[in-house]
Amino acid sequence: MLKKNWYLFTPLFLIAIPVAIYFYYASSMGYNTTDAMNATKYFLVSGTRYAMDYNEVNFNRLQPGMDGRQVYQIMGKQPSERLENDSRWVYALAKPGARAYHERVVIMERDKQNVPRVKELVRRFHAPGQ
Repeated sequence: MLKKNWYLFTPLFLIAIPVAIYFYYASSMGYNTTDAMNATKYFLVSGTRYAMDYNEVNFNRLQPGMDGRQVYQIMGKQPSERLENDSRWVYALAKPGARAYHERVVIMERDKQNVPRVKELVRRFHAPGQ
């Protein structure tokens, strides 16, 4: 029976693939429900420009309180952009013309010794209308 009616499993695959993509974004990227849903919705049309040799595993190793030197050692490369008086280190932004993208930014704050330290990590998915 299965050999003749294999096509009956098509609806199952049409549901299973988006569910698998959703769980990938929720677990490995650390997205909340809304970001994981949007990332799944814009799966093939999102456009993200990452810093050279960017690695998501290394970004996940960053922690608030680390100094700038530790960030460089973990990430291996400099960010693609430094904004707002060196307080935003941008590792991923939208490609030109892209409406949806994965954002990766390290928010830095200088301590009393003027050493830049990680204040916050921005890890989210931008979708149109947000």
